[in-house]
Amino acid sequence: MLIACGPQEESRNRPPSPDTSSSKATSDAGKNPSTPSGKREALFATSATLEDVENLYSARDFFVSVGRDSVVTHAANGTEIARSGIAAFEDGCVIAAVGSAPESGSLIWGKVTQKPAAGLEPETWTLSIVATDTRTYKQRWSKPLVADSTEALGCPDVREATLTSDEKWLAYGQWVISLADGTSRALGDGMVPRAVGNTVLVFDGVCANCINGMTSVPITDPATGRTLFSFSEHDVIGDLSDAPGKFATSSDGSTLFIARRISGSPLTYALQSRSLVTGKVNWEVKGVSYTGPVSQRVTLAENADVVIFPDLAAANEQGADPEGRQKELGLSLSDGKRLWAIPGLEVCAANAAGVAVEANNQLVVLDPRTGRQLGYSPDRTDCGTPLGEYSYYSDDGALIRILPSAE
Repeated sequence: MLIACGPQEESRNRPPSPDTSSSKATSDAGKNPSTPSGKREALFATSATLEDVENLYSARDFFVSVGRDSVVTHAANGTEIARSGIAAFEDGCVIAAVGSAPESGSLIWGKVTQKPAAGLEPETWTLSIVATDTRTYKQRWSKPLVADSTEALGCPDVREATLTSDEKWLAYGQWVISLADGTSRALGDGMVPRAVGNTVLVFDGVCANCINGMTSVPITDPATGRTLFSFSEHDVIGDLSDAPGKFATSSDGSTLFIARRISGSPLTYALQSRSLVTGKVNWEVKGVSYTGPVSQRVTLAENADVVIFPDLAAANEQGADPEGRQKELGLSLSDGKRLWAIPGLEVCAANAAGVAVEANNQLVVLDPRTGRQLGYSPDRTDCGTPLGEYSYYSDDGALIRILPSAE
C-alpha cells in the first residue's frame, strides 16, 4: 500500500462573498481572455482530464499524481510523461517531487522494510529514503534513515517534510537529508528541522521557550548544521515552526516574508521581510488588531515585485468592514508599500502575470500590480488544487489554467 505522507497539494475552504462593487480595483474585463503570449490555453480552459488521482505532488514545472493503481509524471499542462505501477512503491509513502523538469526530476519517497522475528530476535523495521527518476522510474539512490529498529516505524509516524528553495536538502522527521545521494544527519529525539529558504530552522517541536530551555531558535546551514543566526522573537518562531502557511520565501531562498504576531495589548500583527543570509529585517508593515487577520497566508508574485497578504487592521474595532470581511492587500516586495486592497478574497496562486482568487463563489484573476480584474469563471467556485499555473478539480478530474502565462 502506498501512503501519502509528504507535503502534497491541498484545496482550501471557500471564503466569504465579497462586495467588489465598491472597489476601484475591479473592472469589467472579459470572462475568458487569452493568455498574453497566445501560446498556451485560454484562461480557465481545460488542459487535461486526469484519472485515478488520490494525491498530487507539484515540482517546478511538472507534477506527479499518485492513484490507486499507478504513479504518473505529468507536464505542467497535464500531458502524461511517464507511468509506473503502484507495486513498485509498495510499503512506502511519497514525500515530494523535486526538479525543474520531468526528464531530470526525482520522486522522493520513504520505504519501510520489515524483518520478521526469528526465535529470540524480535521483528525489526528499517526506514529508508529513496529517490526515483520521474521519467524512467528507475531508482537513483536509497539510503536508510533508521535501521533495525524494534519500535514501530513507518511513514505515518514521521512529520511533514519540507524542502529548501534550491531543492538540495530535505527536512524530514528529525533528519536533514541531502537530495544528491540521500546522506542524512540526525538532530536527535524531539528536535525538528524545517526548511526555510536555503536554510534549516531547528526547534524542539513545541515552542521556542517552553521546553528544553530554548530562548531562541537557530537558522542553520543544512550541509554542516552550523548556526548562521537565530530568531529570538517568540512569535516569529511560533509561526515558522507551527504554521508553515504563514510564511513564504523568495525563489532564490535569500528572503523570508512572514506573518508575525507581536505580543501586547492590543495585539499587533505584522508582515515582515527579513534576510535569510544575515537575519536582518528589510522592512515591516504593522497593524493593530483585536482579533487578528482571518487568514495569515503569504503569497508571492515575485517577478511582479508583489506580496499578497490579508489586511493587518481589518479586524480593528474602529475600522472593521461592516460585514466583517477580510481585505487582501497587494504590497511591494521591495519596500512593503501598499499597492491595492480588495475585500472578501481567498488567494489561490500567483505569478508575474496574475493572481488567482476566489470571490463571490467564482474564480477570478487579478493584475498583481494593480488588483484590476483580468477575467473570471462562473464555472469554478473554488481554488481546487493549485499546480503552478493550473489547478486540479477532483469532482470532474479537470486540470484548468488559472493563471495567465508568465512567459
